[in-house]
Amino acid sequence: MKNRIGGLFDTQESANQAYEALQNSGFADDKINMLVHKPRNKTARSTEVSIQEIAKYALLGGVIGGLIGGFLGFLVGAGVIPLPYLEPGSAPRDGLFVFMSVAWGLVTGGLTGAILGVASRLLRSREKAEVMTRQIDKQGVLITIDADTSQDETRARRVMEEYKAVEIGRPSEKWDLDAWMSPNEKMPSMANTR
Repeated sequence: MKNRIGGLFDTQESANQAYEALQNSGFADDKINMLVHKPRNKTARSTEVSIQEIAKYALLGGVIGGLIGGFLGFLVGAGVIPLPYLEPGSAPRDGLFVFMSVAWGLVTGGLTGAILGVASRLLRSREKAEVMTRQIDKQGVLITIDADTSQDETRARRVMEEYKAVEIGRPSEKWDLDAWMSPNEKMPSMANTR
């Protein structure tokens, strides 16, 4: 009965050394598989921001900023918040003055909010891309061995431990095999060999 055992290695160099050691310990080439993480298009996509997303964040920021600016404009127009160089009584506090203060607050607050909304979306996209890139870099290299006997499995575990495997176990239980592929094109994925 065949048992598949796998070991995860931090670097390609340590995986290569373990691969050679497994060959030297008697495992045939067709029983050893070296797998790398499939390239992820998510990293590229996460840095791209659609026009619709930018517009949504600009609108949201504009509405919030406009409301805040309009409220502050009303407070200035009503005389609750004094402005420098605008002495009490120097400008009539009639309806037109209050309306213009509110309108000015809406426009400046809306523009400022739209700019801040777009900037926050773009900054979050960049942070997400950096986090995803770090995660992909941390994935390592996976080596799997088809062991015919329990002695073969023990020998494979010993070799992988000797060459500093980060994790050792049954690949179908420990790793999502759909996310791994062989660097050679003969066997693009291990998902179908569970």
